[in-house]
Amino acid sequence: MINDQASADPPIRDDAPAALPVRDDAPPVTGSAVGRFFVGLLLLAFAGVTGLFGPLLVMASDGCNEGDARTICSTGAQQIVGTLPLVAAFVAALLTVVGMASRGTAGWVCLLAAPCLLAVAWVVSLAIAGA
Repeated sequence: MINDQASADPPIRDDAPAALPVRDDAPPVTGSAVGRFFVGLLLLAFAGVTGLFGPLLVMASDGCNEGDARTICSTGAQQIVGTLPLVAAFVAALLTVVGMASRGTAGWVCLLAAPCLLAVAWVVSLAIAGA
């Protein structure tokens, strides 16, 4: 009877895994959220500075006379220099908030687009004011 019981047990395999691997479905704790937060704060500050001081470049037109051919002396250029930084600051602030709230690639794309937009606004405004 001992032999019948021994033959009924399955053979022991040495190559079988001892235990199933542990899976952790929780998101990894990294500096990503903290980094997004601090980058977002810096971008919001940059957007605030752009919105406050960018429109002041219109004052470059103070020295314009009636026959002045400089770009800043036209009404359209003055409107562009006055409104472009405000619009860029508002859109960049929206992109920053979306970037801070989003996880993954979309959030970082928004956080990268915001300073690019602000830089373009500054370059265009300074080019018009200096020309």
